[in-house]
Amino acid sequence: MKKVVLFAVSCLITVLAFAKNDAEDPKYGIGSVPVENGKVTFKTGIPLPEGADIDLCYQRVLSWAKGYFASASVRSGAIIAENSETRRFVFNVEQTLVFKRSALEIDESIIVYNFSVNFNNNACNITVSDIKYRYEMGRESGGSTFTAEDWITDNEAFNRKKTKFLKQTSKFRIKTIDLKDKLYTLVEDVLNSK
Repeated sequence: MKKVVLFAVSCLITVLAFAKNDAEDPKYGIGSVPVENGKVTFKTGIPLPEGADIDLCYQRVLSWAKGYFASASVRSGAIIAENSETRRFVFNVEQTLVFKRSALEIDESIIVYNFSVNFNNNACNITVSDIKYRYEMGRESGGSTFTAEDWITDNEAFNRKKTKFLKQTSKFRIKTIDLKDKLYTLVEDVLNSK
């Protein structure tokens, strides 16, 4: 009996030792959600392929965005600004973040954000900003609406010592960062496709 208990305890210790702590992962950890002028704002610049025509790249990314933000994976996406002379466009997007899905339950939220693209200096500059969440809207109480600043920043997503995620907010932080990274990768793929 002692051997069984000892084996079970050693297995538990091994599992805990190798359990992934997303709070320690640099992708999700301290500093991974930038705040600019009090607003959560994700930005990146993707260099254009060498010798690429900037106007053609702009048209390709705009065409991709119009298709992607009208696809079934997005609840709604509306272009709110477009200027081909300055090579800039902005979409307001409403998408579903799924945290957990099983036969008995689904835990999801609606995320609303602006997806901005502008081309200059041989780069495609992307900004994801004005992020808001609508959570549990199907409940009788009407659910909750909150901003990224109130939910996924370092001050809101971690405990006081900044060593662990808070359970309720961490899932929003992780899924938002994953969504932002997915968008960056999709645009980069469009730019690098022949």
